[in-house]
Amino acid sequence: MSTETELKLHIAPKYADKLAGHPLLQSATHQKAPQRLYSTYFDTKEHALLQQGVGLRVRHIGDRRVQTLKTAGSGSSGLHQRQEWETDIAGETPDYSQFPEGALPDWCADKNNLEQIEALFVTDFMRTTWLIAIDGSEIEVVLDQGDVKTSTASSPLSEVELELKSGSADKLFSVALTLQEALPLLVENQSKAARGYALVQPKPPKYHKARAVKLTPNMTTEQAFVHSLWHCLGHLQANEDMVLYGEDIEGVHQMRVALRRLRSCLSLYEPLIPKKIFTKLRQEAKWITDVLGVARDWDVFALSLQQMQQPGNNSSLKNLPKRVANKKVQAYVAVREALRSPRYSRMLLLFGKWLTQRRWRRKLEDEALFRLDSLVIDFASPILESHHQCVKEQGKNLTELSAEQLHALRISIKQLAYGARFFAELYPCFSVRPYTKSLKSLQDELGILNDGNVAIDLLNQAGLDKKAPARHFFKGWYAHQQITHLALLEAAWQAFLEQNIFWRMTIHV
Repeated sequence: MSTETELKLHIAPKYADKLAGHPLLQSATHQKAPQRLYSTYFDTKEHALLQQGVGLRVRHIGDRRVQTLKTAGSGSSGLHQRQEWETDIAGETPDYSQFPEGALPDWCADKNNLEQIEALFVTDFMRTTWLIAIDGSEIEVVLDQGDVKTSTASSPLSEVELELKSGSADKLFSVALTLQEALPLLVENQSKAARGYALVQPKPPKYHKARAVKLTPNMTTEQAFVHSLWHCLGHLQANEDMVLYGEDIEGVHQMRVALRRLRSCLSLYEPLIPKKIFTKLRQEAKWITDVLGVARDWDVFALSLQQMQQPGNNSSLKNLPKRVANKKVQAYVAVREALRSPRYSRMLLLFGKWLTQRRWRRKLEDEALFRLDSLVIDFASPILESHHQCVKEQGKNLTELSAEQLHALRISIKQLAYGARFFAELYPCFSVRPYTKSLKSLQDELGILNDGNVAIDLLNQAGLDKKAPARHFFKGWYAHQQITHLALLEAAWQAFLEQNIFWRMTIHV
């Protein structure tokens, strides 16, 4: 058994020759001539292996037949890590006796179940390989070009794989970033097997909400920081397909949530990770957040417009939906162009390199390094207390706050809410949930109040005449919303103030 660590990048076929001529590959310590690889992937009709995170294939390599079993592992920013078992076999189908005990799922112990496993799809491509050395690490650079095929469908395959043979994983990102300076390479998170399954059983894209951040009490502060940021990047990339190919507006919303969580995580740890070290990363995260934000604003505005146009409501709005729909289309075109751009992929690669390299340690004093290496609970409780007190201070005299002050309060509450969820697994769940629920109520009420301010700006962008009757209708609508939700906000604020503070409890999990 070995652990495979690789980085996948998409390359347009027209750039293949330019890749081969790149100075980094021209200086390779070894190069293999192009070789045809033909692989058959196996599973049950119900995809039982896939459901347990297992991939099984038999690959033709010249006269050899090699079977490979892979676990699902983990992947983010194009980086994939998983366990794999490879053995030579004599036939065209898997020889299960060659796998060590425990490698296959338990249900495979039944021979009848094994007989349900059959060939589902194939990959057929030409592979060119270079071996390069960089700063004490050895990396295999692979160019694969061909197709993924079933009996009824096919999909082109053109990708670059960087596999770590020895050394540090951050060098994978260094090589990728060097190649990307000359070539428009894009991060690829979907494996060849995943593409094959998508051809066998096409499914519409789904949006994905953030799962719990699984921190453990024995983690150091630094380990928790790195784990949380990888978690945010995974949440971001999980929603790319919905935004690129789907129709549910929740995809854009979830990508924005992922980016806000990521930026909040950076801010939470700012006392230990100097801001200037990740200024570039924050700027890039803000860039894509802003692009997504335009689309999200039009999505929310369109939903509000639908509510306003219920039977009996003002007919002066009848020409506005078309303008709003056009603005939404333009915003989504911009979002999709951004996600398909090398700049977005470069941002992901930069985050990946930064997290694997951990260069922040080089700039820190001994006291900060000590705090990074201390248990995360010793960092979490004081930082949550600090943000809690900040929110309480900002929320004083709530009913007298201006729109700008309410907006600032909303941002602080979001920061506190994300922090509470990042660290939630370190505390008893029964004590965390009421607190985070009270923050969610505050966010909802403040969000509705903020929608009115955003709507006026969108009306201007939609080109609605300043004297149009619709403007008076909008002002009345949002004035009513504000009066209603200001009262609800006061109740939500009082409920928040009455919450037990979970991190002040002495019992941790």
